[in-house]
Amino acid sequence: MKKVIIWLAVAMMGATVNAAPMRVAILDFEDDTGMGSDAKLGGLISPESLAGKGVYFLQKDLLGDENIALIDRRDFIQQIEALQYRDGADPDKHNFLRDQSRDTPTKPSFIQAAQALRADVVLRGALVSFSTGKQMVNQGGYQADFSKVTVRVMIQALDAVDGGVVAVADGSASDKFRQTEAMSTILGEDDVLNLLDLAIRKAVPELETALAKRLEQQKGRPTVKLSISTDADPALIEIDGILVGSSPIEGLDVYKGDHVLAVGKPGYQDVTKRILLEQDTKITVPMLSTQLNAEQLNDILQKMRLNVYSGIEPALVVETQSE
Repeated sequence: MKKVIIWLAVAMMGATVNAAPMRVAILDFEDDTGMGSDAKLGGLISPESLAGKGVYFLQKDLLGDENIALIDRRDFIQQIEALQYRDGADPDKHNFLRDQSRDTPTKPSFIQAAQALRADVVLRGALVSFSTGKQMVNQGGYQADFSKVTVRVMIQALDAVDGGVVAVADGSASDKFRQTEAMSTILGEDDVLNLLDLAIRKAVPELETALAKRLEQQKGRPTVKLSISTDADPALIEIDGILVGSSPIEGLDVYKGDHVLAVGKPGYQDVTKRILLEQDTKITVPMLSTQLNAEQLNDILQKMRLNVYSGIEPALVVETQSE
């Protein structure tokens, strides 16, 4: 093991990951309509409640694809929760960051949890539209009103290595029903759930095609193992603008190549470095408190001079694994 002090570049060693079939985790299905229950539907259907059912329909529609292996969502969510409070202690007392004088829990992103379960892709779904419309039709001298309900969904696939968007698919489904003075139709939950199911089914083939293409492209692309700690854990870690979790992070898969590492914690100076990853590497990030007095700051800067080549920011302390 050799230790290297760097400013901008870190050298790392690649590893190749092949996945067949593709391991897929489903994170959530959210309501992005921004609306409440529609009075035109009798006010019985909540978009938020409707969106919550999307996970189950998405799971059902993906189960028949032999190129996809679905990860149990309960395991995925439990893994995320375990990462949030990795010491198993009372979340009201441990692993908290301070945000504007309020205690808030550190919230690692889905990436660490997905990698712990060997996922290749994470799916996120959204109900983007749940609307009603009205059409008046002249039928033989009298007018008939027709109401139309439309459900539109969007499904996003995110790379479990870097969080990048690898595929987006959408689908919509509609139903039309007649309204007269003698008959007024109010849709029930089952009616709207059928539309949601149909909209997701229309989106899935496009999603599957994009994922199959992505899998073929990713075969042979090398990754490295990256471990990050700070002297003020826990701190939030971002790679290429994607929140990957809170420090310490162990054995995170990152694509070989150039990346931007950012570390932040309230009360400390943010650290941002560009790094070139070519080997499995452990990085220790020194953190400077913004609340130090002049004497403490001077003492720290004096100790840091041996670890930097220029400037006043602390250097990253890097350990690379060599054969």
